[in-house]
Amino acid sequence: MQKRTIQIRDLKAIEHGLDNNFAGVLSFYGGEESVAHIPLTFIYLDKNIYLFFNADDEVYASIPYDNTAIFTTVKSEKGKKVSNSDFDAVYRFFSVTIKGIIKKVDEVKIIEDIRKRYLKKYSTKIEDTNDHEYLKKLVMIDTEEIQAIEEIGG
Repeated sequence: MQKRTIQIRDLKAIEHGLDNNFAGVLSFYGGEESVAHIPLTFIYLDKNIYLFFNADDEVYASIPYDNTAIFTTVKSEKGKKVSNSDFDAVYRFFSVTIKGIIKKVDEVKIIEDIRKRYLKKYSTKIEDTNDHEYLKKLVMIDTEEIQAIEEIGG
């Protein structure tokens, strides 16, 4: 088996990957020597990640706000012939990891803007954004570091 890993530094390529991915995993230190990993849908905007929670979500209550969190997306596909390579790829994936401080978002204008973007990305029709129970609590990861890699193997 052979594989090739490439560090992606082009911000436009990274942002394109984030805009065209639908889910990722939020990770944070949960206290008492535990780490939480929660799969979530997200919105990427202005180099930050926005995540919605239900109004009564236990995870939302357990997030250690103003501490470091990590959000990772992975998009995989079946491999294709790689130019300038002596092997046929069986798989290819593109991952983006964002590390930053996780914060509650309380500003109504920002919440409404992110709700509209969320519905545009994840819904077939945009309705009144106040009716969605799962769009009640918003958090953001204030990005400090973005890393992206593409791996091709076969």
